Amino acid sequence: MDGEMPYNQLYTRALTIREREGDMDFPGYLHFLTPDKLLPLRVPKIDTVEGQFIFKEKLLAEKFEVVIFDNLSMLSSFDENKANEWKPIQDWLLHLRSLGITIIIVHHSGKDKNGYRGTSSMMDGADVTISLQPVNENDLEDDMIACKKFKVKYGKARNFGGGDALPYEVNFQNGIWEFQSMEKSELQTITEMIGLKMTQMAIAKELGCGQSKIAKLVKKARRLGLIRD
Repeated sequence: MDGEMPYNQLYTRALTIREREGDMDFPGYLHFLTPDKLLPLRVPKIDTVEGQFIFKEKLLAEKFEVVIFDNLSMLSSFDENKANEWKPIQDWLLHLRSLGITIIIVHHSGKDKNGYRGTSSMMDGADVTISLQPVNENDLEDDMIACKKFKVKYGKARNFGGGDALPYEVNFQNGIWEFQSMEKSELQTITEMIGLKMTQMAIAKELGCGQSKIAKLVKKARRLGLIRD
């Protein structure tokens, strides 16, 4: 359920993914609901009794197993900073989950790009929270156009942990998705900075982390032969 994009844009994106990835259960198992497809009606709000009833009936009638609400701001009108206004939505989402439906909610970050916008109560009932964060805000404009790059970080992971819960870097270039561990990405970055004769103190300041972490990564880079004295 997309609250702002037109149907043809979402459908085109799905076709592009299928061309790159090969056979997919599409369109038989992937359905889009957008504002233009609902005309002359308006998109129901998930913070109203009427909207929750409409969505629930549709999900059960079609036997959908997963629903994506994109995004929270467009599909609701509650005050995101008030926990008491979030609670009716949370209760409804938990009810849908008890019916065997997986819910994915897309939400915007706040002023702190490492967090999210609104009350912390929004995360209470979630099994998993995923934050998409910039890798390097100092990227040149040409680089940003040629390649979309961001970090995937788990803020909450109830059903998994260890290596599976570590952050990783994602790149999207020429229609192809690639990913690698953040440590590998950081090792490459630090190796390049050392090659530019930057001190560990300067690297730590540039990357916004402690010097102890940089020292450990430099030591590992030397052990792997990435840095030679």
